[in-house]
Amino acid sequence: MKKIIIDCDNTFGVEGCDLDDGLAIIYALGTGKCDLLGVTTTFGNNTLEVVTPNTISFMKQIGMNQIPVYPGHAEDAAKNEAAAFLIEATKKHPGEVSIVAMGSLTNLYHAWLLDAEFFDRVNALSMMGGVTESLIIMGKQLNELNFSCNSIAAYTVLTKAKSIKIATGNVCLDALFTKERFDKLKQNDASFLQWLCNQGQYWFAREKEYFGHDGIYKWDIYAAAAILHLELFNQNEVEISPDPESMKTGHLIGQGQRILVDIPTLKDSAGYIEHVYKCYDAFSGLRNIV
Repeated sequence: MKKIIIDCDNTFGVEGCDLDDGLAIIYALGTGKCDLLGVTTTFGNNTLEVVTPNTISFMKQIGMNQIPVYPGHAEDAAKNEAAAFLIEATKKHPGEVSIVAMGSLTNLYHAWLLDAEFFDRVNALSMMGGVTESLIIMGKQLNELNFSCNSIAAYTVLTKAKSIKIATGNVCLDALFTKERFDKLKQNDASFLQWLCNQGQYWFAREKEYFGHDGIYKWDIYAAAAILHLELFNQNEVEISPDPESMKTGHLIGQGQRILVDIPTLKDSAGYIEHVYKCYDAFSGLRNIV
């Protein structure tokens, strides 16, 4: 079992917001490989005032309220409970804890501000965010969010952390989760999967209205899978060069120092998608929602 902390801007169930953080939490627990030490909240998809209570409620909804949720802070490292937990967990398990970061990187930045040796104790860091080129979906450009919403935090983490994996917006486009396949969850006898299917409908409707396709990109699951199921990916060492200015738009190629990171690519997109659904099914056996 891999010791994991999920740092997220979870808005699963918040009208008009993305579902993928919640889906990534369900996926990670469903792999059977994840010892989830805690969930930390950050901003991105929405404010911390929305994300934190929503995440606490979500963990109860999926029957996992025994897993602690630690609130982040947008500005003050000294008041950041999430950063304090990240430091504490990596001190308790040095070299064993991997972090999946799926929103603003503020909590990781604050942890480093409070403890300059923080990143030395992290086993691996997998982040969803950043772009290496323009992110185009059905002819429309999508702006990067997770790195750009706190560009100083992103720049610091990228230049200070070690063993970095990045699920960029570009590589996440290799796996489109179709509505047709997602709707098959309704046919399952498990009430949890039926609930999950119903909860996901608004995201598909939003994507259809904006982009015109019948599917969604489950961005954050990619970052979790890159830590928990290495066999699904090709290791893809890429030289990036972020600088404070390039991070304002989430671009990993700038004028900064050259950094070697892993931007993993899928070996088999269809196999990866079915793997995710199998993990949903496995999770439904752990908890059932009526």
